[in-house]
Amino acid sequence: MMKNLLKFNLISLLVFTTLFIMSCGREPGSDSTSNDYLKAISSISSSVINTIKGTEIPILNHIKSPSLQENNLVSYGFSSSKAGTINYSGGCFSSTRNAIAGDHHILFVTMVEGRYDNCAIEVTDTKGNKSEPLRIPSFKVDFSPPELSQIGGFRVQGRNVKIKIKANEAGSLAYSGNCNGDLQNLNKGKSEVTISFPGDGLYRGCKLKLSDSSGNTSKPLLLGNVRIDYSLPVLTEINPVPKKTNSNRPSFSFKTSKSGTLKFNGRCKGNVDNAVAGINHIALMTAEPGDYDDCTMTLTDSSNNRSQPLRISPFEIVEDQS
Repeated sequence: MMKNLLKFNLISLLVFTTLFIMSCGREPGSDSTSNDYLKAISSISSSVINTIKGTEIPILNHIKSPSLQENNLVSYGFSSSKAGTINYSGGCFSSTRNAIAGDHHILFVTMVEGRYDNCAIEVTDTKGNKSEPLRIPSFKVDFSPPELSQIGGFRVQGRNVKIKIKANEAGSLAYSGNCNGDLQNLNKGKSEVTISFPGDGLYRGCKLKLSDSSGNTSKPLLLGNVRIDYSLPVLTEINPVPKKTNSNRPSFSFKTSKSGTLKFNGRCKGNVDNAVAGINHIALMTAEPGDYDDCTMTLTDSSNNRSQPLRISPFEIVEDQS
């Protein structure tokens, strides 16, 4: 009784809808608006008829976006309200052909590099009812490793090294070999990276790797031998000049922690321009008798690190009375 009443109400709705649209005074096909009306009638009619017949098409929904897996396979997840046969279109194909009522996790196979933006899935149940196409979100297949190269040499600045690199695609940079960098996300093209080291010494194994958005990793870019020298030389007076001397070239001894170039300031100069790591014996050049209490010296090493000034103990040059 109730079932027959439902059918009657649905048929009445279909007839009423059709008569209402026709009463608008438009002939079918007379213009674009009429075509829209006809489409609406067809849609409503199909829906009502399917309901009357007890027809229910499978309903599909996304549950997992496409993602690239190992062996160039792309995983995807969807759900179906009914069991049936899966049909694929748009360049995507899977060995999974049968659907169940529930969730599915499938793998698209035989993928080639490129962007896939027209893939779709349909499910047809055992009664021949076909679902609406489920359009799969656009995805990209990329299994080519990025290329990372060095442009020119590098510059050592303190405990840092500046290097220019070039990448054929964007990605994330990873550092290994007791070094770290200020750039984590790299754009396509040329970039400058500042690489830091923990202390002074010779570093041989600093490497950079670039990973793209698909998880492909470049070959390691080896920085090569890097010598970091940021420590200042330390000067220490060993044997000062006697407080009074009649020599205009008094002897002076000092110790330095590093080799380098000497620079003298004040009234006295040295007879040498360079010093070696360890104890050095030199002569101080004086111009005339008198007090020498403003003499200082510094040392600059091969990495351009300059020592703190060493104040030479004051001394006096007296005239020879003999």
